[in-house]
Amino acid sequence: MIERFGLGWFWAGLVWASLGQAEIFILQREAGAELVSVQEVREEGGKISYREMDGTVREVEKEKILTKLPSTPLAEQELTREEAVAAINAILEAKAKHPALAEPLQREVEIWKERLDKMPNSEDPEALAKAEASFTAAVERIVPAAYAPKKNYTLDELVQQLAALDGLAREFPERAGEVEKLASPWRVEEEQHRAGKKKFEGRWFEPQEWEQERFARQGAAKSAFLETIETPAVSPILLGQGIFLVTLALFLGGALLGFSFLYHGVVELMRYRAWWKGAAWTLAGMILFAVVARGGVLAVAVPEPLPFGVGAEGQTLDDLVWMQAGLQEPLPQEIRLTDGEVNSWWDRRLRFAPMDVTDVLAVSVVSWRIQFVDGGMNLERAGRWLGQTLLLRHKLIFSRSEKGEDIYRVEASLGKLPLPPVLVLRTWNQWVESLFQQAKLCPGATGVKLERLEKGAVVLSAP
Repeated sequence: MIERFGLGWFWAGLVWASLGQAEIFILQREAGAELVSVQEVREEGGKISYREMDGTVREVEKEKILTKLPSTPLAEQELTREEAVAAINAILEAKAKHPALAEPLQREVEIWKERLDKMPNSEDPEALAKAEASFTAAVERIVPAAYAPKKNYTLDELVQQLAALDGLAREFPERAGEVEKLASPWRVEEEQHRAGKKKFEGRWFEPQEWEQERFARQGAAKSAFLETIETPAVSPILLGQGIFLVTLALFLGGALLGFSFLYHGVVELMRYRAWWKGAAWTLAGMILFAVVARGGVLAVAVPEPLPFGVGAEGQTLDDLVWMQAGLQEPLPQEIRLTDGEVNSWWDRRLRFAPMDVTDVLAVSVVSWRIQFVDGGMNLERAGRWLGQTLLLRHKLIFSRSEKGEDIYRVEASLGKLPLPPVLVLRTWNQWVESLFQQAKLCPGATGVKLERLEKGAVVLSAP
């Protein structure tokens, strides 16, 4: 609602005096009344000189000026409600007197109304609510997120935010004080940035102090984080019951067949006196029985120990987990891990899932060990079965073709007994699947690629 004030030259004079020298004249021209924005108005005798906005200086007789109106308010110009209401009323009165200028004068009225709507008025609750809603909406648009003392803003973000707040102050000059309060923390942040200081958890430090504080705080946070993490549990089975039962069946079948041959040989010798036939059966049975027994002995035999890397504490792997899961940062492009670091990390972090109650005859895993060599690696997994220690070893040979294709060749042995290809691939894939389970600690590890295997270390590349 627009308040009506007594109009006339008294109020118009007050408005123009407060707004400065810029005015709007309604001049009498030959073609009719014309609206002209002017400044630097001077009156000498019966004539008035002025400068138009394009710089043209003109002089007219005083009688040619039909009406004087306040100029369009500038965005940064501070106004009172009384000044705005007086200006609107003066323009409306001029609009009534000069219908031909109704359209441009109405545009001026709308501009003044917009400014008036943004001015709080304690005497008019409706106008006050409207002005407050307009200011609140503008603040939410300019400052979508409140200033966060502990957040690290870039200098570009601060410059953009302060520029937006300066624009808000120009849009609401009557509330410049409130806008400045909003801008104050952003301005302090910008000043500290330009002074070369750095912020850590809401506190400002000199660069050297910041590095020391950051290192100490992140070290404590890293230690606390690593104490709480738990690696995914991997398969506890070294050799499943199916493999064991098939192997046992072959072993018993071979033993029974050898015993059968031996028995037939003895019968031929003792009962039928068929020396040559009995000797053949007996020899075949003894050979088959010896082969089966030899296989069993080799399977439980302990092979020559490998020089696995030891002494490292797995810090590189802990750093990668902290970087990915703790700091949410990407992995470095090149990752180099020694076998000592990997083995130490497995000693501390490796967890096996509990075995099912039905896995009575399965061989359970006790530990993992790895050794990196030039162009390959040796993997040893120790298991327990009925109190007996079994060692399952895989040997990987890695190469790359001329076309850049990765070529893998895997061999395996149980104890000193070489395994057939079907068991090699089955037991190897079981370990690879468990390795992928552990890699879930680092989400970025899914795209990691094997670059090369060298003596004592593996080199990986991250996308």
